[in-house]
Amino acid sequence: MASLRTASTSALRHIVSSTSSSSAGSSSQPSCCSSSSAASRVSIGRRNLHQRVPLPYQLEQGLEPFLSPTALRTIAVDWQQGVLTRLNELVRGTPVENQTVLQTVKQTAANPEQVLAFNYASEALNNSFFLSTLTPNPTPPSPSSSFSLSLASTPLREMAGLISHFSAHVAGLHPSSGSYVWLVTDASGNLGVVGTYAGGTPLVHQRSQVGRIEGPRVLGEALPEPNADRSSSSSGSSTSSKPDSAWGTVPPSTKTRSGLTATSNLLNAGSYTASIAQGQLGKTIHPLCCISTHAHCYLHDYGVWGREEYVKNWWGQVDWRKVEESYRGFTAEKNER
Repeated sequence: MASLRTASTSALRHIVSSTSSSSAGSSSQPSCCSSSSAASRVSIGRRNLHQRVPLPYQLEQGLEPFLSPTALRTIAVDWQQGVLTRLNELVRGTPVENQTVLQTVKQTAANPEQVLAFNYASEALNNSFFLSTLTPNPTPPSPSSSFSLSLASTPLREMAGLISHFSAHVAGLHPSSGSYVWLVTDASGNLGVVGTYAGGTPLVHQRSQVGRIEGPRVLGEALPEPNADRSSSSSGSSTSSKPDSAWGTVPPSTKTRSGLTATSNLLNAGSYTASIAQGQLGKTIHPLCCISTHAHCYLHDYGVWGREEYVKNWWGQVDWRKVEESYRGFTAEKNER
């Protein structure tokens, strides 16, 4: 399997979770994602706290007509901060206490005793990605982009078909289901729809916790890329010279034994639909954008039974330039190998 790669660096500038250090009884102000430096490293005896970072758009203005300011605050502030606060409490005094959210997902993935910490870290990561792919100034996909040309070669042909296909996946969810539904691609440029539940995420490869991770780092910083083809039996795999970033990819299906509860299985928990083009996605999928279908996201603006309208309005708030850049970057890189 090709070495793990991730979403475009532009998406990493809009993450709403960071890791900052604090001494006992105090906390530092939330900070934006930044490159690694001596000042950003945590000194011995100081604890890393996960905190929100500012949104890439004005919270007070909301994302109309998709989300009112109140609804956006619920998702980006109340929910995200609540998740991070509970994560901080769970990791206190544990080996992952000073790790980033990303590193926490990776390092708790194989430990069944840390399921709850994994779930909170994964939720923070998923919610961050959801918010990072929204914009108050959306533009439709460019007809000449590689993303649009790929879509045109599928049976769906155009955005209207993609919207219908994606929305049908959401409609098939149980009314009380709290999940994320993702638009993804694979190394061949095929498009597909993925649903993840119960802490599942396609953002981190299940094997990416293997090996040494330099840190601690702010969530969104570049991380060393894992060795290529970890599934190979060869021990001579090489490490890419290119740095890896915070968003990862995950193989779309892994068979598990009944009763196995290790959190690594939750990385693959979800329903993977067929590729829009060929009926099956490749071994490695790459997330382009996603929507949270949790009730707290739409209850204020749309009511108890307003999920369908909520999803309908989401399409008009997606940052399609970012989606196109992510698609182009991932598929071009894979084609070079």
